[in-house]
Amino acid sequence: MSLKKIYSCIKICVLFFVCISCDKQSNLPPAAKSVLTTDIHHGKEIKDPYRNLENLEDSTVVKWLQSQSEYAFNILDKIPGRQRLIDKQASYNTEEKSSFSFVTYSSNGKFFYTKGNKNEDPHYIYYKSQIDSKEELLYDTRNYSKKNDYKISYIKPDWEGNNIAIALSKKGEEISEIIVLDVNTKKILPGVVKKSVTNFSGIHWLSNNTGYIYVYSPNNEPTSPQYWMDMQSIVYKLGSDPNNRIDVFSKKHDKELQLQSEDFPLIYNYDKQDGYLFAVVGGSSSFYDIYYKKEEDLLSNKVGWKLLAKKEDKIKRFKIDQKNRLVYLTSKNSSNNKLCRTPMSNINFESAEVLVKEKKERVITKFHNTKDGIYFTAQKNGIEEKLYRIENNKEIEVILPRDVSEMNIQSQSIDQNFLKISTWGSLSPAIHYLYDLDSRTFKIEPIIPIEKHSDFDNLEVKNIEIPSHDGAMVPITIIHKKGLIKNGNTPTFFYGYGSYGGTGSISFNPNFLTWAIEGGILVYSYVRGGGQKGDDWHKAGYKTTKPNTWKDMIATTEYMIKEGYTNTEKTAIWGSSAGGIMAGRAMTDRPDLYQAVILTSPALNMLRSEIQPNGKNSIKEFGTFEIKEEFEALLEMDSYHHIKKGVDYPATLVTGGMKDGRVVIWDPAKFVAKLQANNTSRNPVLFGVKFDEGHAGMDAGENERLKRYANTFSFALWQMGYKEYQPKF
Repeated sequence: MSLKKIYSCIKICVLFFVCISCDKQSNLPPAAKSVLTTDIHHGKEIKDPYRNLENLEDSTVVKWLQSQSEYAFNILDKIPGRQRLIDKQASYNTEEKSSFSFVTYSSNGKFFYTKGNKNEDPHYIYYKSQIDSKEELLYDTRNYSKKNDYKISYIKPDWEGNNIAIALSKKGEEISEIIVLDVNTKKILPGVVKKSVTNFSGIHWLSNNTGYIYVYSPNNEPTSPQYWMDMQSIVYKLGSDPNNRIDVFSKKHDKELQLQSEDFPLIYNYDKQDGYLFAVVGGSSSFYDIYYKKEEDLLSNKVGWKLLAKKEDKIKRFKIDQKNRLVYLTSKNSSNNKLCRTPMSNINFESAEVLVKEKKERVITKFHNTKDGIYFTAQKNGIEEKLYRIENNKEIEVILPRDVSEMNIQSQSIDQNFLKISTWGSLSPAIHYLYDLDSRTFKIEPIIPIEKHSDFDNLEVKNIEIPSHDGAMVPITIIHKKGLIKNGNTPTFFYGYGSYGGTGSISFNPNFLTWAIEGGILVYSYVRGGGQKGDDWHKAGYKTTKPNTWKDMIATTEYMIKEGYTNTEKTAIWGSSAGGIMAGRAMTDRPDLYQAVILTSPALNMLRSEIQPNGKNSIKEFGTFEIKEEFEALLEMDSYHHIKKGVDYPATLVTGGMKDGRVVIWDPAKFVAKLQANNTSRNPVLFGVKFDEGHAGMDAGENERLKRYANTFSFALWQMGYKEYQPKF
């Protein structure tokens, strides 16, 4: 049954609920039917009581999902404090101001950005010929479809800023249609490219601006085993037939490279001056095989891709400098990364020149070649990032206008006379600067207005490290109102992720900070599996070492209780996507430790992760059941299989999207079904399914985002016993 038929089935499905009783349990929706399946892996018997829920073609499964969803959102809507939290978040934008998303620019300094009216998703595309020029409206994307059902998912001007590629997606979908707008005439050029995926490598214009390279995905049905398989990098020439796809990098095109169906074939054109294109075998991994080719040879089948580096070389970022040398960031023999250089004419990683040695307490995260030399950033524990310049073989710190927890540096050409530096803080909104390389001065980019939120002036941040179960020191961020008194009774919300080696920090998020504004404590734990303390930190929460991820969060929770901040009746934990492993296993290991658990598009049935759509990619990070040691690791990180009968589990709110191809909806569905059947507490277990959304509410819109946070916080406060959040059924 297609998704279209599933939705039709949902529409005709009529569900009746009797009145809800006054306690937390209320009148439950029908229990899921259990059809036991038994597997044998490496001599071990694995019982799977809800394998039948994996069949999303089964109308009874769809009806069960619908009944669960209607029941969950019906209850959430009845929490009296929920609407006040929605209104509180909306109040941050009381000024008559616009909303912004993408801001980008061409190599010659023309700026392009998307903007919308107050409390609307951005749908206008604007242009400035120079940063201080008057803005010009280029296009209203609502004109693309009479149904107005597309949103901007990506924009990319060509090198000279004469044309701009615009990717548009439907709600909840990660697949895009690409159109090209002539900047001078403000007309859409003929030809619409379909089935593109822009959220991996974006769009890369050819250096002569005659076309661009994009990733084509032949299968985009989220429930299909072929979802995101056998993708191709395609050259589209302006004015040509989009259906005549010119494949330039893929499993099919480059058989000698032995790409797998699940690999993402990505091509990058970093600078039109260097003459090279780079092909990366992407996917759910920290490191990749990398190839290169002269751009002039791109369309020649006689010249193949040359190997630049294997994934074992652990290269994270790389660029070509003015002297045709490869500058690259590597984790090989340097957990916190080092910056090196080797000539393209004789690539040799073993004898490469080390430009910046590995730092003891900071992870080197990003760099850019400029006409002023190399600029790079280094971050400490995911909470503090600094900018440096290499001058005469010395590292000189570039003092930023403010302290930041994270930043991004950007340049469109090695000849450009400025760097764009975007900065974020825990309690301060993003500020984007243009750093003049000639005068070495900062100027605020005058496109996105700097938000001013007096609501957050009374909050404070503490960044500390706490000991985990094995003595490892885990960085955590604690946010609460100034002058908080430790009374052991403050509602405390824990959040973490811990996968793929990312170095991200907790950046300013007004919706998330609402919890602290309301008097609670927010705790972000940089658990192992992330990369906040380098590649070793990632590998310490990876495959067989994955238990450290949730044990770090458990240790964080115990620390906050021990230090007198809170108690087990006032704790809630939130995990999203791969963060579901962390939260789900913390819950199943220590159900006594949390009053409420919130799981958003969570990965919970890891033993079945690789058979999901796009599941083969998860093997790179989590392992495969084909290998005994990795099978045992997957079983250990599988929250579904760790639910036990006769245990009092905390109140649980699980949400997911029917269009999700990253964590398919049956994954959390099986967890919910088993939890509802085995839980002996009277705590509610709610499962809200959004049939028109994808992964974690991606592209769901501003109103849905406000509701998501309000649902999460009001559910937790209800379970913590706060009077103003108790439903009256």
